[in-house]
Amino acid sequence: MVFKLFSRQPKDEVEKITPDFMPMIRIVFWNSLGFFFFWFLIPHVILTLIGGTATELGFSVAGQTFGGLISAPIVGYLTDKVSKKLLVLIGSFGRGTSYLIMYIGIVLSSLNLFIVGLFTLGFFVGFFWSPLDALVSQKSHKSFRSSAFGKQAGMLGKGNFVGSMLSFLIFALAITFTPNNLFLIYSPLILFAISNIYAGIVFKKNVDEKLTYDDHVANINGSMNDYDIIEIETQPKEESKVSLLFIFGFVALILAFMTSNINQTIASPFVYGYIKNFINSNDIIIMLIYFPSQIISLLLAPKLGKFADRINPMIGIAIFSSLGSLVTWFFINSNNEIMVSMILLLDSTLAWAGNLVLQNVLSRISKGHRGKIFGVSRWMSFFGAIIGPIIGGLVSSQIGFTAPFIISIFVELSVIPLYIIAIKLLKPHMAEKLD
Repeated sequence: MVFKLFSRQPKDEVEKITPDFMPMIRIVFWNSLGFFFFWFLIPHVILTLIGGTATELGFSVAGQTFGGLISAPIVGYLTDKVSKKLLVLIGSFGRGTSYLIMYIGIVLSSLNLFIVGLFTLGFFVGFFWSPLDALVSQKSHKSFRSSAFGKQAGMLGKGNFVGSMLSFLIFALAITFTPNNLFLIYSPLILFAISNIYAGIVFKKNVDEKLTYDDHVANINGSMNDYDIIEIETQPKEESKVSLLFIFGFVALILAFMTSNINQTIASPFVYGYIKNFINSNDIIIMLIYFPSQIISLLLAPKLGKFADRINPMIGIAIFSSLGSLVTWFFINSNNEIMVSMILLLDSTLAWAGNLVLQNVLSRISKGHRGKIFGVSRWMSFFGAIIGPIIGGLVSSQIGFTAPFIISIFVELSVIPLYIIAIKLLKPHMAEKLD
């Protein structure tokens, strides 16, 4: 079989999204203000503030994911049946509530209450991302899909940047001048709770969920280009019968998603502990080491999305996963703060590039059942995200903080053939095919 590395691109980027697309994804700016601080917060609170073990950290992270495991299939089904705006609103309010629960848990030094907050966050995250991903898909052209998700990730990066500046300033000043004032040190969580609730209200008000990309193109007769006319007239209908090869391909795909999330979570919760034990024990320095990987890679996402739209998915996954495993090896063999920060940035960038390729594939499998497909894939991903940190926590406690990273290298390489098989089997059955 002959593979095409690059596919044909539409001429005008503006014509590939609906008019309300950019206002829609601005919700991600407000919802993502606390991402960086939250990612730093979990290991910091459990390992340093509460004095927990790596095993407890692993089970705590898994507890958050377990909440998502419960909500994902429910939301996946509801996304195709009820208002997506309502689901996003519920998710935003739920996330805001979870930040408040975690804040109270920290102030009271209660690990159990903090874990309840993590579980609540995981549960309501499912209400947010699956319907939003479905909306991003239906409001963008199929050949622009990775770019659309890249724009969403770019907005996440902007929110993450602003939130990081605020949280880092508050955390650094408070821990320096009032180290025992837990109310002030962790007060950014209150700001993030408010921003999530605000985001949900604005999203509900400004987004027209009934406006799809196909409807938008049909309504601009005079400015519609030939590329879009041809596509609309020849858009294939989804087959009522599901072939055995399609089932095998989809099963392989969701198993690959599960394995990928084992890889992503088996080591990532323990980066903080690894840096603190082997590189630098100062929490402010650790935040600075983390910062580029959590911010810059997201700001690069729109550019990564354009590249992901052009590259063959199978080749893209093979390249990004192979390089990702190599970067992990560099991480555990580096002890310089600047070098480690650059390695984490590269690792995060490769992970986002691969994720944009996969979101493109998922969005084109079915037009009428996107919510279910995103829900099922997220559900299986959550299984992996539960298994990963538990294994990582156990091997960290028994062997050392390096062990999860070594295991991650082999897991990341093992997922490559699964994705290639899945995409190859699914390609003939895609509802939205690319040339």
